[in-house]
Amino acid sequence: MIKNLSPSRASQFKTCPKQFKFANVDKIKEPTTEVQAKGTTVHQALEDLYNLPKEERTAENLYNLFRNAWTKVRNNDEHANLFKTVEEEKEWGVDALKLLSNYLTLENPKEIEPLEKERWVRGSLEDLNLRGILDRMDRDKDGNLIIIDYKSGKAPMAKYKEPRFFAMKLYALLIKDELGEMPKELKLIYLKNSTIHTLQVEEETLSNVKKEILEIWSNIKKAYKENNFPAVKNTLCDWCYYKPICPEFNQDAPDTSELDEINNKINDLEEDLDAKNMFENPEDLPEQSPIKNIDKEKVNTEIELLNKKKTSILNEIENILRE
Repeated sequence: MIKNLSPSRASQFKTCPKQFKFANVDKIKEPTTEVQAKGTTVHQALEDLYNLPKEERTAENLYNLFRNAWTKVRNNDEHANLFKTVEEEKEWGVDALKLLSNYLTLENPKEIEPLEKERWVRGSLEDLNLRGILDRMDRDKDGNLIIIDYKSGKAPMAKYKEPRFFAMKLYALLIKDELGEMPKELKLIYLKNSTIHTLQVEEETLSNVKKEILEIWSNIKKAYKENNFPAVKNTLCDWCYYKPICPEFNQDAPDTSELDEINNKINDLEEDLDAKNMFENPEDLPEQSPIKNIDKEKVNTEIELLNKKKTSILNEIENILRE
């Protein structure tokens, strides 16, 4: 059972519980895509831009910040094999710079002084621990809190904008609980087609999203308890990384339940080790303690064997996903 829930995880479960299971229960990691790498690097450049003095927040500096950010991460394991050729990488970079150019048509960085950037937001709702990161928080000219999120993709039609604010509403709810102040407005800045969508925050807005997230959390707990994460066909299925192993699209889809069992065993063993490591002298443990007789070397060996088995299963599944 997961211990924390982020808005993205909640949205994932809401869209398709089976996709949620593949990612968070079976822990089948989705490789970083060109689109994700672009979004991450563009976000980093915008964050770095607002670390500069106002007079230095120019287009040239913004583009250089993007290049610097990409240079730092491009050789990481998750990014190393994104591009087959130098030309592909250059084309990707040009497109990213266009997104940043679009941003400069929407806001003037020299006129903005963010209250916070990349702010960790944490909070509890009943037995749910929520956490996430919001891109930016400002105050308007009247001193009201405004929450801003950058989107590297394309904005939907205005009449379909409401669902895209789900995560932002949760951030607003947590910010209100933490600061005792309700944000006035949520703002989504779409860079692909130079569009800004806004949503005014009301008490009803936060009341409704609280009810929605607790309902999702209740359904997640039920899914874990019953080990039932059904696949739900939707318009995003063609873009889902896990489609090749989804039973809705593959009659011979591999059974991933063993991965869940292995992950649970590893977690239990690691918790035993953590408990034992809290005592410098094992002799300090009372005789009746269940962790007194834990053989750390034996437990580490068992974890190592389980990880090898897990890696073998993941390799077989990833071979299917790469086909």
